Amino acid sequence: MGIQIKNIFYTYQKKATNATLALNDVSFEIKDNDFIAIVGETGSGKSTLAQTFNALIIPDQGEVVVGDYVVNYKNRKSRKLRGIRQRIGLVFQFPEYQLFEETVEKDVAFGVKNFGVKNEEALERAHEALNKVGLDESYYKRAPFDLSGGEKRKVAIAGILAINPDIIIFDEPTAGFDPQSSKDLMKLICEFHEQGKTIIVITHDMDLVNTYAQRVVLLEMGQLAFDGTPAELFSFIKGYDRLDIPTVIKVANALKEKGMDIDVNQIRGIDDLLAAIKKWRNKA
Repeated sequence: MGIQIKNIFYTYQKKATNATLALNDVSFEIKDNDFIAIVGETGSGKSTLAQTFNALIIPDQGEVVVGDYVVNYKNRKSRKLRGIRQRIGLVFQFPEYQLFEETVEKDVAFGVKNFGVKNEEALERAHEALNKVGLDESYYKRAPFDLSGGEKRKVAIAGILAINPDIIIFDEPTAGFDPQSSKDLMKLICEFHEQGKTIIVITHDMDLVNTYAQRVVLLEMGQLAFDGTPAELFSFIKGYDRLDIPTVIKVANALKEKGMDIDVNQIRGIDDLLAAIKKWRNKA
């Protein structure tokens, strides 16, 4: 399932003197089974945009189309829009925003029950989702707020998985994680993508974008500034001081400038760079 974003506008505090235009005529399409990153500096509109996808935020103008669902100002009070959250799941940056039940299993089962599934089946689906994210039965009866930050993030992800949406949005999924925990989580997200899910990642982490994303959208002050591949993005933002080019790309560019024959567009991580250097040496 894909998403069509058509000329959407959104303003915070519309009637106040400090009204803020967060989205300004944004249009693009997310295709079925895309793995897309939405990037931009703080305040560029990334999270606001993502929340229009499942009608947590209703655009002032324009519309978001997801299958049979149309999210626009005219439909803002339609009860039908509630069903869009079965198709699109959003994992917030701070898992505390999603956790509130007294036990982990009840928390994960809550969303499923909210869509009419009976308690026994909801718990079965909760247990299955928890196992997928690496939390075994020893976690089922624990209080969510007694868990570590990484465990809370996994519980929040399990709550979305239990609903089984077609599209999953991750807002800064690796924020605050150590390198190994980040790698483990991204491996899990890649598995969801391989299972046919459409993945949308909101991030400041350009290394994550380079390694995992198939496509990148850049927002600047609420407007679409770029839509293309990671390699195209890093060429686009050369000299752009508000976003970092990944270290591995900087090294590859430096080696190329010194005469090494490297296809920078093929460098997605350190292993790719090492392989390219080895290949060049074997030719030399």
